[in-house]
Amino acid sequence: MKKNINTMNLDDTKCVKMLCSENPNIVLRTEFGTGHYRFVDFKELKGSLVLEFKLLTDSHYKDTENINKHIGKLCLLTIGQFLYVHSDLAYA
Repeated sequence: MKKNINTMNLDDTKCVKMLCSENPNIVLRTEFGTGHYRFVDFKELKGSLVLEFKLLTDSHYKDTENINKHIGKLCLLTIGQFLYVHSDLAYA
């Protein structure tokens, strides 16, 4: 992570990193189906910090091939999107 990324303070980044370490897997519903993703790393996109996830091949999720064909294996989420996914998991 570069020093010029000011979207989050260091403590917030540590908390998100801890969440990703404890539970690196998420399930996302896309316009092409539902897929199982695993956290890869933090990236910078247009000066903002994002989280990179990779689509996993998982027999429990039948839409994996369709998702990969239309939008690929890579998924980038903003910190807000990632926290939204985790807040939904907390209520599940």
